[in-house]
Amino acid sequence: GAPRRSDSLFDWRGLNLKREGDRLWFSYRAWELELDMTTFTLKCWGPDPDASDGLNFREFFLLSPLLFLMRRLGYFDMHAAGCVLEEHGYLFLGPSGSGKTSTVLSLIALGAKYLSDDAIVISRLCGNGLAARALRRSFSLKSDYLSHDPELAGHANELVHGTGKRRIDPRQIWPAQYVSVIQPQFVIACKVADQETSEIVPISKAEALARLVASTPWIAFDQSSAPDQLGVFRSLAESCRTFELRAGRDVFRNGARLASLLAPSALA
Repeated sequence: GAPRRSDSLFDWRGLNLKREGDRLWFSYRAWELELDMTTFTLKCWGPDPDASDGLNFREFFLLSPLLFLMRRLGYFDMHAAGCVLEEHGYLFLGPSGSGKTSTVLSLIALGAKYLSDDAIVISRLCGNGLAARALRRSFSLKSDYLSHDPELAGHANELVHGTGKRRIDPRQIWPAQYVSVIQPQFVIACKVADQETSEIVPISKAEALARLVASTPWIAFDQSSAPDQLGVFRSLAESCRTFELRAGRDVFRNGARLASLLAPSALA
């Protein structure tokens, strides 16, 4: 039967989920939120977040129950970046620090359209195909990156508490290059390599699926939606060509080098 509310379903990064019948309770720090799956209503308790906790409250705590509902509607969140280069859709995978954001920024500078730098949702299209949409449109940039780009630093006004990063809204800087949805054709697993010359290496479909599964923690925790999410990831692994980008020092000096490695003609 359903566990008592006192039984925790999972505890991830301080976010705790408990269930009692059709009701779920999300707890994070001093806040608690009740999600009624019968009526699809939310109730939230707790103190007003201060400035340093504002982002965590909005984007981690409040978003969690909404993502829970979205997964039941066939929209699955991923820790991934997305862009369009030469009319081809790209997804970039990898943990924090793997180079997703810097890769997308380099491609934007060369004319690529952008979706998100690390948070998307993937879903099936009516008929065939898959679509990726931005879960968050703002970009999070480290202070050392901003120190080398005064233009971006001037737009980085919001501090991401506990990360040393600041947020920019890319639509204020490149309004014509934003795209609301892409159909992925290439999946690129990003990795910063301690080498001079960058390289791009094909990845098998089995390894691609493993990398996709690793892009979200919820597939292990949310067992009700896990089969559907796994099916979407299988379709993504089957339909896209997947590579590992081992980014060396050359691409950080020359963005055009990155574009030449990732061009659709180079990956064909």
